[in-house]
Amino acid sequence: MKKQIEAYLHQHIPISKAMGIAVVEASLEHVVLSAPFASNINHKKTVFGGSLHAVATLACWCLLHIHLKEKSVQIVITASEVAYLAPVEADFEAECRLPEAHTWQRFLKTLKARGKARIQLTCQIHQNNRLAVDYRGTFAALKPDFG
Repeated sequence: MKKQIEAYLHQHIPISKAMGIAVVEASLEHVVLSAPFASNINHKKTVFGGSLHAVATLACWCLLHIHLKEKSVQIVITASEVAYLAPVEADFEAECRLPEAHTWQRFLKTLKARGKARIQLTCQIHQNNRLAVDYRGTFAALKPDFG
């Protein structure tokens, strides 16, 4: 599954390839994406904040994609917030975990009943064993006739 998701990202979201994003893990429970420092460096010799935000967004998007790819829905981000808590100065990984069961089930139930639903997902990026980036994104899933 990892290689298929990575190929999909690189083909359909070309910036992911330019950023060097790779899929480290991809399961129904969590997704981990990695990106190299060298492709995402800024003028301060740390990882560019936009790269951190993009990789976190894609990790969350991928988790939804894994769950919903058979349901023929469009997944879009509707809002996000990110806290940059510490500089990232090396290759990094972003991890998104499936939310609590009741949140996930409510999302699926709403999607089935209304043809659209929103869910908030979180993603973290750690550096040197401490939280460097804390991300929250609200994503919408839409069946084609609700576009």
